[in-house]
Amino acid sequence: MNQDAIALADATDVLSFTAPSIQSCPFAAYDHLRDREPVYKDPVTGNYILTRYQDVRRVLLDVKTFSSRSGLGASRANAAREEVDQIYDAHGWRPMDTLQSQDPPEHRTYRQLVDKAFAPAKILALEPRINEIIHGLIDGLIETLGAHGEIEFVADFAIKLPMIVIAEQLGVRSKDMDRFKIWSDAVVLVQDPTLSRERQIEVAHTCIEMQRYFADAIAQVRREPNEQLLSRLVHAEVDGRRLEMGELQSIMRQLIVAGNETTTTTLAAGMKLLAEDRDIVSRLRGAPDLLGAFVEETLRAMSPVQTLFRRVMEDTDIAGVTIPAGAMVEVRYGAANRDPAVFAEPEKLDLARQNVKSHLAFGFGPHICIGNQLARGELRLAFQCLIERLDKFRLSRGENSYVFIPNYVVYGMTKLWISADKH
Repeated sequence: MNQDAIALADATDVLSFTAPSIQSCPFAAYDHLRDREPVYKDPVTGNYILTRYQDVRRVLLDVKTFSSRSGLGASRANAAREEVDQIYDAHGWRPMDTLQSQDPPEHRTYRQLVDKAFAPAKILALEPRINEIIHGLIDGLIETLGAHGEIEFVADFAIKLPMIVIAEQLGVRSKDMDRFKIWSDAVVLVQDPTLSRERQIEVAHTCIEMQRYFADAIAQVRREPNEQLLSRLVHAEVDGRRLEMGELQSIMRQLIVAGNETTTTTLAAGMKLLAEDRDIVSRLRGAPDLLGAFVEETLRAMSPVQTLFRRVMEDTDIAGVTIPAGAMVEVRYGAANRDPAVFAEPEKLDLARQNVKSHLAFGFGPHICIGNQLARGELRLAFQCLIERLDKFRLSRGENSYVFIPNYVVYGMTKLWISADKH
């Protein structure tokens, strides 16, 4: 695969998820494939694309046939892999298979180290602090609205909220959240099979910058233990041993992404919906118990993480298509969550949808997103506070109010310009 092939896919009738035009709005492509080729071999990447809910769910549950070990970073299996690994060896720590990129039973060992920090009871205890952060950020929104008449919601709120929360939970400085976002974006890009050699090297150096930051933080909590998650990981024992630096680095890079990516993109998606349809705001104010349904429907309809990867361990058949051992399968969450066989009128936001919690926005099975309860709590509290304190949300720049940047893995806005009044 090369950049010329990717450009060709975007300029011709070749249906490839490497095409920026499809990445910017993939849903029509999903509908086309789901009806005609639910197991589709992408002509550019060679990956097998799954677009039906039942097939995606099957793969997520069958961890023996479909391995996660080669799924964190599809771009590793290319000409730049050796060079990138050498850069990590020389300047940082080569990424190790721990959480998202590990299979049972080893996966469960790592998962147990972090599950308690993201348990429902823990999230409930965090709510007062999350509310405090939210109200502080809304104070800033109101000040900016008064001075400029509009806000850029992604930068002013959607990025900040989850980054502050996850930084505090990890026990690192929330004032460094701008750097965390850069690092989180780099970790997501590692999974993009379309990256050029030069871009992969650039991303590796960005990830190493993150590693050096966490190496300093790890050294600090080794000297001065505390009750935050990073310290607990550093001092935890697995089979009678402490975690190696490479293991700690791998866990931290995944927690940074799990703690912010879905929340940021869903906050922006939900705000866009509120600005486009004020009836939703009225319904939520009149029936606050619908906030949970609004969050789940936004997650389902927009699917912040569009795809992840699994390596096929033995020849297998899906929907009549034989997929050979060694092939890469893409579980397209964004397609599964709009499968009309499961979700009636899937393109519509339906606050009365009975099976909405069946969506796969956080994955499913043993690898369900670690931070899903935290994300749900942040989203519910954020939208509750936003509609309590602000009113008449509107897109302040018409059709130029939002920007979707093509991305192979995630689907979200990088800019969202909003106006609103105090409520």
